[in-house]
Amino acid sequence: MQTFANTPLPIKVFIVDDHEVVRQGLKAIFKDESDIDFAGESDGQKSVLGEIVKAQPDIVLLDIRINGSDGFEIACQLNNKLPYVKILMISGYESELYLSESLNYKVKGFIPKGSSKDYVCAAIRMIALGGTVWHGELLYRAICGLRPIDETLNKKMIRDETHLKPRELKVLVLLAEGKLNKEISSALHVSIDTVKKDIHQIKKKYGAINRIQLATIATEMHLK
Repeated sequence: MQTFANTPLPIKVFIVDDHEVVRQGLKAIFKDESDIDFAGESDGQKSVLGEIVKAQPDIVLLDIRINGSDGFEIACQLNNKLPYVKILMISGYESELYLSESLNYKVKGFIPKGSSKDYVCAAIRMIALGGTVWHGELLYRAICGLRPIDETLNKKMIRDETHLKPRELKVLVLLAEGKLNKEISSALHVSIDTVKKDIHQIKKKYGAINRIQLATIATEMHLK
């Protein structure tokens, strides 16, 4: 947040999301906030970086999953070109894998799109003040997933994929790619309940706690 003559200037926020309804919704949130200014918007396509440079925002609200693009790649480009611009990742998918990945891109936070108006505005203000904002439950799950996997499991189970049924193996590969249950269901032409059962069985076989540890196992098995 910039200041002039001891008077705080409004926080300039730029929105990047490929869904117009989301952009319009976020813009509406800021209308009644005297300390937050809408600086511009983009659908996240090729010209996005130039649009952000032109707008010179304080904070970019950046969607993770953008059709034809990639929120993490945009974050990387922003860090290189505009390191002073702060990034707040937003996502319609409450996945600890996405939050964990966000930590690798020096962003200032991760919040779900379903967050309340007050929560979104509070997150923007906190980040403008130099803080960070992370969805509590997802952060907890991400941290749990970063704990070392038992060495015995590494030696006995993760050396090969023979412990998995063919579909379970496919599910594990898709999990490692960051796919959600709905996407796995569509890719394998099975129900979401079937996907959930397969994931439960994979966790049980390897003693994994969550999706992050499953992704780690896939990497150990050279599936990723």
